Amino acid sequence: MKTLLAYLAMLFATAALAGGPAKITDLKSALETAQGQNKMLFVQYGREACSNCQALKGMISKGDVRLSENKFVYADLNCDDAKTSALFSKQFKVEGSTLPFVVVTAPDGTQLAARSGYGSADDYAGLLRDAQKAAKKLDTGKTGKK
Repeated sequence: MKTLLAYLAMLFATAALAGGPAKITDLKSALETAQGQNKMLFVQYGREACSNCQALKGMISKGDVRLSENKFVYADLNCDDAKTSALFSKQFKVEGSTLPFVVVTAPDGTQLAARSGYGSADDYAGLLRDAQKAAKKLDTGKTGKK
């Protein structure tokens, strides 16, 4: 019985951790949280009725797209909210017209990488790698070190 309970506890803990960081649905709060915690920000900008957006959410919740809680703040934004749309458009530049729009920023909100439309887990892994490379270049430029 103890073994079964330990197994179930481990199973629930693993499931809870698989999805990465908790999502924030307000861009201003997400930007403040990322800066305050010195983490990069992963922004998903889409809508509930978007199958591409739901596919990305599924990949994140299953852990196929790995957003480490130690490195990322996750923002899941509704593009149908006028205030959110205005701030997103002012803050970020994303090429394309297909949802979801995904942006990865430095902790200070500087856009590092972006994409639009459906993507595979490998596509998003590439986006995260690109963002991390851009972050290193940004840090090198600030400190003058290579």
